[in-house]
Amino acid sequence: MTRRKPDPKVEISTTKADWHPSILAGQIVLVSTHNSRGEPYAASKSWLTLVATNPPMLGLCCKLSHRTAINILETREFVINIPGEELVSRVWKAGDSVTAEAAGHDSAGWTFSPSTRVGPPRVLECRGHIECVLDSTKRFNDEEMIFFGKIVSVSVDESLLKGTPEERYRALRALVFLEPDLFTVIETPRKVDS
Repeated sequence: MTRRKPDPKVEISTTKADWHPSILAGQIVLVSTHNSRGEPYAASKSWLTLVATNPPMLGLCCKLSHRTAINILETREFVINIPGEELVSRVWKAGDSVTAEAAGHDSAGWTFSPSTRVGPPRVLECRGHIECVLDSTKRFNDEEMIFFGKIVSVSVDESLLKGTPEERYRALRALVFLEPDLFTVIETPRKVDS
């Protein structure tokens, strides 16, 4: 295999919205929460990452004005739901706002199912679920906060446990956010040549 000659480097803006193509992609998920009255809510997010394996912990970034952040701060629990490609248009519309009505957000459109270890429900249409208990937070500015959630339960559709690892990723068809109105799907997993 011949090596590609590196292109000259060009400095671009540090503002992610200006990156075309985006050089940091993020998995698109539905975060389900509920308020202190138990009313469920689900909103799409793409700023999250695994931050530790022992104990298992993930980080989720969210604007403090979003209903998701308000609910997490109120109840200290949330669920990361992993949608497949067939849900992309519904997930894209599941934005976040202070009130569901303000965004035209219809949480009732999702099928909520009880979680196993936390109060917020799982979204039944999704293929995987990561139940989290809030561990800590880090505020970045007046608007954004990262929520560190201890993972207390993980569940997936039984069908995702069949076949080779490559076949399992193709079946998951996880959504990846590139930039507004542009996404991709993980569909061609390949093993590294040794």
